[in-house]
Amino acid sequence: MGIGHCSPVSNAKRKLPPGSPQSTSAKRRKPRLRISSLPNDILSSITSKLSLKEAARTSILSSQWRRVWSCRAYIDLSHHTVLSESDKERSWTGPRGIRLNRRKFIKSVGALLQQHEGVGTEDIRIRHNLCDRYAGHINRLVDYAIASKAKGLILELWAVNYGPTTVPYNFPLQVLDTKNSNLCRLELWFVSLSPPASYRGFQNLTKLCLRDVSITNEDVQRLLSEGNHLECLRITYCKMLTSLRIPHCLNRLKVLLVLSFPLLQDMTLDCGVPALHYRGSLIPMEFAAPLKLRKLSIELLTCHSALGFIFNELPATLPRLEMLSLSCTQLERVDSVSRLSKFRSLHHLILNWTISGSARGTTDILDLGCLLEAAPFMEKLELHMVMDHFLHKRYCHEDGELRSLPSCPHSHLSLAHISGFIGEKDQLELALHILHNATVLKSLKIDPWPRTANPIRARVKSENRLANGRSVALEFLCKDDYRNVVSVLEDVGE
Repeated sequence: MGIGHCSPVSNAKRKLPPGSPQSTSAKRRKPRLRISSLPNDILSSITSKLSLKEAARTSILSSQWRRVWSCRAYIDLSHHTVLSESDKERSWTGPRGIRLNRRKFIKSVGALLQQHEGVGTEDIRIRHNLCDRYAGHINRLVDYAIASKAKGLILELWAVNYGPTTVPYNFPLQVLDTKNSNLCRLELWFVSLSPPASYRGFQNLTKLCLRDVSITNEDVQRLLSEGNHLECLRITYCKMLTSLRIPHCLNRLKVLLVLSFPLLQDMTLDCGVPALHYRGSLIPMEFAAPLKLRKLSIELLTCHSALGFIFNELPATLPRLEMLSLSCTQLERVDSVSRLSKFRSLHHLILNWTISGSARGTTDILDLGCLLEAAPFMEKLELHMVMDHFLHKRYCHEDGELRSLPSCPHSHLSLAHISGFIGEKDQLELALHILHNATVLKSLKIDPWPRTANPIRARVKSENRLANGRSVALEFLCKDDYRNVVSVLEDVGE
């Protein structure tokens, strides 16, 4: 390159002297944007998308980021959020790996909480394989939840590789019996509860969930006797309970869930609760204030007739029942019911009905037609059926004329949904009964796919059954659909 020949230099790369007009205007045109310049609420939202361990690492960026991470509203201290991938894999190496995994979890949680200021915490979840042997460590976590003024605590413990004599963690109820506690939501798994005689009850608690908790009948009474702020109570799989009584002082209770008690023999509701969900065997139930019960969900784990339960077992003292959901497996048909009760306030009925193979020869699905007469003001009807048997006969003209029940005009039913419709004769007869008698019907949805919440076996899912259900509905049901209210679903995703 000769003398005097200069290589071209673009203005973008030319350095300008500081303070020059061009340099000042360039700074005005291109302000330097940093993520730390965002408002704290947006930064908190960003860190909430990260795992707990990743969010804690942001504290090294600056003093501002330390405050952002420490204001995390939801703290999830679990196997997945605290441990590294190598630590998680170690738990698959047997009992020794599980013990090392447990120690690493306790150490990591302690290190994380030392960095957290406990400001703005709403909910804390502690989930790991721990028992009373680690009570000291669990106590520190519970104390942290109280000190951080958290409103929700989920203590989800379980016992693996401890042995049959494992003692569950004894939850210190006295921490709730103080003015320092802001807890209003509490969920306990695999703990033991022994409220002392001087226990004054829950001060602020509005939601209580007990799962696999070791507690006696008398201790449940003592525990709930002062819980007059409770709005939601859930008790699941408490193996020691044989009798359950919900005291009348729970006058603010809105939802009660009693699920899967292996030894429960009876239940008494001395309080008036608007919504009850029960799962278990058929047991006597007493309602001291039946007028308040509006929603009732029953999942029977023992085999029972659906109509037999509705008309013979369901208390006739529920005059304001608006929604009923019943799940059961039927082994035999009930030829007649002792009384055809009237449910004049019932607006929504859901029946999840599994018919076993031994009952199919005697069960007549057309019997369900009496529900139109029993609930004259019903507006929505859902019948979700599973035909749990090998023999299946698609209806055709050679099977004889279709039966019909006496006319029963229904002037309120507007929405009906029948799932598990596989084209059998009595299924078709029931659908026609609904179509002919529901005078204000707007939609009758026919779904060959079984939508029931009960487990569905592989043989129920056969494409042949689904195709038969669709073809029978299109050939025989849609022919009588003069109002164009019938819809036959084609795909399982609809």
